Amino acid sequence: MINYLKLYDLVGFKICWVLCAFCSTWNQPYLGPFATLIFLLIHLYLVNFKSRDIKVILIAITCGFILDSSFSLSGLISYEGGFLSSYQLSPLWILSMWAGFSLSMMYTLEVIRNNYTISALLGFVGGPLSYSAGVGIGSIEIHTITSYILLALAWAVVV
Repeated sequence: MINYLKLYDLVGFKICWVLCAFCSTWNQPYLGPFATLIFLLIHLYLVNFKSRDIKVILIAITCGFILDSSFSLSGLISYEGGFLSSYQLSPLWILSMWAGFSLSMMYTLEVIRNNYTISALLGFVGGPLSYSAGVGIGSIEIHTITSYILLALAWAVVV
């Protein structure tokens, strides 16, 4: 049996990720976050606005702001697009990605949620790969190999 909520979250997050990453380079840094907001609201509607989901989204946004702003302020990463990026803070489009990713972790990737080894390995590899895709798109710049190592370690803990 197909779990349509998982499918919606998987496809919806991928679409929002692509919109956030590409639109930041096309001088449309708020289009991706707007699409993500719609995605999140539809998800919350489908789950009857579960307070758990709202809390996890807010925690993810907070963690993302702290982590990505720290990387930016330390000069390890530079972000394109949005007024926060000009202050070396995590831009809205990256925070939108964090919000969408939190739903993926809760629903699409729930099978690995309690397997900390697999979760850490997924974060260690997948985190830097996602940022590397952003480099290829032009939405971020990663300045040193140390940045990738620190991203891998941070994402191993986060996931």
